[in-house]
Amino acid sequence: MRRTLWLFGVVIACAFLASCGGYGNTCTINAAITPSNATADHSASAPGNQAQFSLASSVNGNCPLVADSVGVWSTSDPANTTISNQAPTEGLATCLNATSTPVMIANTSTVRGRSFTSATLTCN
Repeated sequence: MRRTLWLFGVVIACAFLASCGGYGNTCTINAAITPSNATADHSASAPGNQAQFSLASSVNGNCPLVADSVGVWSTSDPANTTISNQAPTEGLATCLNATSTPVMIANTSTVRGRSFTSATLTCN
């Protein structure tokens, strides 16, 4: 009888633990630079030689409480493109010259520990 009660208690405890693991404990974090791809004409005057990038994110579910961080914008080709980190033009990229391959546009910000997906800029 004692063993049966002990076994019953273990089964109940397992049922409670199992209920904590799956349903309702999901966390979905989306963090990306928008637009994901942009094109500008380096020979045009502003705004034709520029592309505005911004950060877009969403958090759904039971996500960890990790502090968000505000980062800086960067370009993989600073010789041919610039990107602003100054208000009110943060994320504004400017084509200085044509690029043979798309330039990576990045931002070091995080949302709940998740980094933002980079974007690309093509300068014609």
